[in-house]
Amino acid sequence: MRAAFFDIDGTLVSFCTHGVAASAREALRRLRQAGVRLFIATGRSSHGVPQVIRSLAEEIPFDGYLTFNGQYCYTADGTVYRDVPLDVRDVHAIAEKADAGLFDLQVMQLSRTFVNRRSERVSRAEANVAEITPVLDLSHIDDEPVYQLCAFVDPGEEHVFADACAHVTHTRWCDASCDVIPTGGGKPAGIAATLERWGIAPEDCIAFGDGGNDVPMFGCVGVSVAMGNASDAVKAAATHVAPDIDEDGLYVACKDLGLI
Repeated sequence: MRAAFFDIDGTLVSFCTHGVAASAREALRRLRQAGVRLFIATGRSSHGVPQVIRSLAEEIPFDGYLTFNGQYCYTADGTVYRDVPLDVRDVHAIAEKADAGLFDLQVMQLSRTFVNRRSERVSRAEANVAEITPVLDLSHIDDEPVYQLCAFVDPGEEHVFADACAHVTHTRWCDASCDVIPTGGGKPAGIAATLERWGIAPEDCIAFGDGGNDVPMFGCVGVSVAMGNASDAVKAAATHVAPDIDEDGLYVACKDLGLI
């Protein structure tokens, strides 16, 4: 293996402890020593990479970050090599639906993330990742480009916003909301840009994840690992299933696969 891609929430960072296990740190350290390039591949924004990961990177550097589900990718020194925001017409169409009260909406831009209101549903989702997002009026949506929107709709109800758009697709990491990104985007697009930049073949890569938004990237690497805390559908899409994140899953998977 020449490169490894890691989701953050539920893969590197525990939903229970909100930290990175010592065993996971050791696995990353050994991978790095073996010459494997390490990449973050997350649905979080570039500014929303949690402090626990930023601190980890000071100890065990990552080569690059694929943020907003692959829409904004940059190297460890901040050099951007993929930059694809949402079409402003689609952003407006979705914002109009949210303003009409059809669903809550999280707006993700380069400098900030905000929600249009803090409903009970939004609060529950935020508690899952130990974060609180500022509330702003959707009139601020044009202050800068939007790279991702999170629409708080149930699975199967994505048509509520999708029917009004021409250039979006959507993916999920939980049932509470879905991530809205440009058509043709997603973690596979970020991985493709990353492999081109570093000259690495897909079969020489491994990806670790636990959410529905990780399934697409499982199909564009040689080996894929679903964490034990993933859903059955995510596990079925992976080539290997690890123990739960809180049961040293990352370390065990790397050991079982002979990577460390």
